Amino acid sequence: MFRFWLLGFCLIAVSVDHVSGAAGKRLMCYFSSDSPKTKGYGRYTANEVPVELCSDVVYRGLDFPKWERGSYIFNDRELQLYGTFLATIRARSRSVRNIVTFLERAKSSLSYSLMAEIPERRGAFVRAILQLLAVYGLDGVEIAWEWPGSTVTFGGISNDRESVVSLLTDLKAGLRKSGKDLIFFGAVYPKVLRESYRVTSICQLADFVTLFTFDMRPHTNNVADVHAPMRNRTFERDANRAKTNVVTGVETWIEYGCPPKKLILGIGLFGQAFTLADPRQYNVGAPTTGPGAEGQYYYEGYYPYYEHCLLLRSGWSMFYDPVGQMPFAVRGNQWMGYENTNSIGVKMDLVAEKRLGGVILQYVDYDDFWGFCGSRNPLTTYIYQRLQQIPSDIGFAIEWS
Repeated sequence: MFRFWLLGFCLIAVSVDHVSGAAGKRLMCYFSSDSPKTKGYGRYTANEVPVELCSDVVYRGLDFPKWERGSYIFNDRELQLYGTFLATIRARSRSVRNIVTFLERAKSSLSYSLMAEIPERRGAFVRAILQLLAVYGLDGVEIAWEWPGSTVTFGGISNDRESVVSLLTDLKAGLRKSGKDLIFFGAVYPKVLRESYRVTSICQLADFVTLFTFDMRPHTNNVADVHAPMRNRTFERDANRAKTNVVTGVETWIEYGCPPKKLILGIGLFGQAFTLADPRQYNVGAPTTGPGAEGQYYYEGYYPYYEHCLLLRSGWSMFYDPVGQMPFAVRGNQWMGYENTNSIGVKMDLVAEKRLGGVILQYVDYDDFWGFCGSRNPLTTYIYQRLQQIPSDIGFAIEWS
């Protein structure tokens, strides 16, 4: 809709674009490709995805393709499984967007680095991605490069910072005519933000940046802590860790030049458990000896919401971290930080305050999809409802003549 005002000798045309909270804010739902293999009640398939709540289903993911004789080749078995998954999602919803992610399964893989640095390989990778999107009729791709330039821990190389931009430039050029989304998975660790990314360039090229604002406190720190604190606490004196939190991460991406509407806040629907070194010391920051006990469904130290919502009813003492703004619970030498609707509500306030583009769930299959603790998918439903309540954004495009 256009409205015109004559001011002096200038004609101003103002385009008013009303975007509703439902249409404007994305609720992206990561689906773990390992979930159909989970044992017992943890098994989760395309039939369980709440397509009525998710704006996007992000399949995370396919293995990074193999380099063979000048081309990148995807695993046929994985593609067959993904094709079956897609068919089910599409039969259940015509409106949900389907996105795919490519993962490096090894912790110290050079796959992204070697591909992006060498023009021949980068071109072959882009062609393979574009062909995959076309054949399967997908709506976009997420580049999950963890973490560029991290030469010590993850096996990156020094030129990764430039290679990220080269890869996104080539992908964007290939996607431009199709209208498909280019998504970049971005860390909020200060060192990575400073040394691995050219934030302004990334955000000019990517349609969205999905933020890694969950699971930010590894067990190797040997400190009991919530995994997605809103802000840091006084005991965190390490220069790098002291600025690793949700609020600072979001604000740094914006400060470095990323439009808020492109930032998608990551929320982890899981509990992270630690084993306390001394059960008498159980406050946030207490020393630990490693991950907590292994649950029924996932590896030690991690509990999907559908498991820990029941577990925490059996003899755990409940506490709250007022600065990190997340709950935690203690039983004996076991310590667990987790998300609930109260802590997620604080994060949703941030989405509204900073005018972010939406939320991405790690993972939608971690929610209580059976309804063990009440209604089905309570956290996903709560986030969906909160996104609906965020006031519409109004964009103004001013043209002078």
